[in-house]
Amino acid sequence: MSNLNIPFNISLLNLTDDKLVGLKPVRKLDFFDGATKNFSEDGLFSVSIFGKVGDERRNRRFSYIDIKTTIFHPIIYRSLLKLKRFYGDIIAGTQYAAWDDVEKEFVKASALTGDTGFDFFRQHWKNIVFEQRPSDEREQNIALITKFKDIAMLDKIIVMPAGLRDLEIQADGRQSEDEINTLYRKIIQLSNNITSESLVNNPTILNGASYSLQMTFNQIYELLEDSIQGKKKLMMGKWASRKIFNGTRNVITAVSINSKDLESKGNIDFNDTVVGVYQFLKASMPVSRHNIRMGFLSKVFTGSNAPAILVNKKTLKAEQVDLNPRYHDAWMSDEGLEKVMTSFNEMTVRHKALEIEGRYVGLIYKGPDKTYKLMQDIDDLPSTRSKDDVHPLTFCELLYLSVYKTSNKYPAFVTRYPITGVGSIYPSRVFLKPTVNTEERTELDENWQPMDSGNTAFQFPINGDSFVDAISPSSPHLARLGADFDGDTASFNIVYSDEAIKEVNDYLNSKKYYLGTDGRISFSANTDTVGYVLKNMTGDPVA
Repeated sequence: MSNLNIPFNISLLNLTDDKLVGLKPVRKLDFFDGATKNFSEDGLFSVSIFGKVGDERRNRRFSYIDIKTTIFHPIIYRSLLKLKRFYGDIIAGTQYAAWDDVEKEFVKASALTGDTGFDFFRQHWKNIVFEQRPSDEREQNIALITKFKDIAMLDKIIVMPAGLRDLEIQADGRQSEDEINTLYRKIIQLSNNITSESLVNNPTILNGASYSLQMTFNQIYELLEDSIQGKKKLMMGKWASRKIFNGTRNVITAVSINSKDLESKGNIDFNDTVVGVYQFLKASMPVSRHNIRMGFLSKVFTGSNAPAILVNKKTLKAEQVDLNPRYHDAWMSDEGLEKVMTSFNEMTVRHKALEIEGRYVGLIYKGPDKTYKLMQDIDDLPSTRSKDDVHPLTFCELLYLSVYKTSNKYPAFVTRYPITGVGSIYPSRVFLKPTVNTEERTELDENWQPMDSGNTAFQFPINGDSFVDAISPSSPHLARLGADFDGDTASFNIVYSDEAIKEVNDYLNSKKYYLGTDGRISFSANTDTVGYVLKNMTGDPVA
């Protein structure tokens, strides 16, 4: 997605009178009233303004400082200087300039032919016609300044709640305060020296105070910005981090859409994201844990104190085996199953037969008619079925068959950071695929008859085949994600609640998901990545 198409997702706080209703300004530099230890009534720690110490409201109540003049919002000031450093020199009073009414721009001048200072720049800046150049960043800065031009300057500065920056008294009586309080006090001091008479009669005399106010306000903004997304990342790291319980982050790979029958229910849909078994298990830990425990394993471990039903490796017949209780905990407890799912990360064990104490955990029948059935005793096999089609149950088969029936019930959100637009995060349905090559098999019931389509494993794993260990978004989503296949990663987070599932399904079934605000289709398979692949597949051979 082009940077020029990225919408502005910020707005500037405009402290109008209606927003200030109920807020009392901070006016005094004093911490305390006289020699007492009571906070000053109009100071930065005032009880009447911010609430009593220890009260939750002290963490929520804001105040403001009336600076009596106007300065730029730091975002606008930063954008102006990115467009031309000369603007900053004029504001600081270190360079002289003249206003050109024809060019609608400041031009360099001498002390005899020009002027300088905050007030001079403030008089003309709204009339600047910015020079257009082929630069995405420059165009964004111009668009930002143009959009917020009417509210770019402010005469009041918001003060954060006292509870978030409170004064602390150490055991030895020394006072300790947050560094932001020093900046607030500097603003109060500067604004208290500004009078209404000087604003009307001689505003140029306030150039120095205005510039100092601007620089101090910039420092406050940068301090808060750094606490959110700077080196310390206090807020993003602790309260706004992208960590999601049971979420996964995976490499993005190309999706394979091979299909023998376009009408098959097992085909990949536009709204599907292909995901490997290990990735799905980690993303859906609570649900998968339940399905594994209540599936075939419930026939193996019938109780915590009951013998386990395992399969003799020579006779392939069921045997009741008294096992150490640790086996039951390892396969049936929450903690044990989490370790089981985590151990599936090891490639070498995935296609191996599951064994406990020298016995198979189970058997699986895979018939030539593309059917399957989990078994515990070879004697359960009808005479019409061949023993050659019975095999030990593998780790991959157990986990896949335990979760595939409900895997498409729970939608997921695919997210690629950094967020660059609407398409950077989108809802998707799950397409569970264990191995690169798969086959379709239908489960057999107790009478060894094929069950309905709800019990068909459309992506049954093939023993010995390579595993899918990534996520593969459908091709039309790649451009909106800003992704390709050079190691880009995306998060894959599943939602569980009935309300969330319904909301996602309703959204995917609605027109607004597929149509943009301009009435055009929001998705296209004609992406750079797809075009590059097709070009290499169909282009002239290289000698």
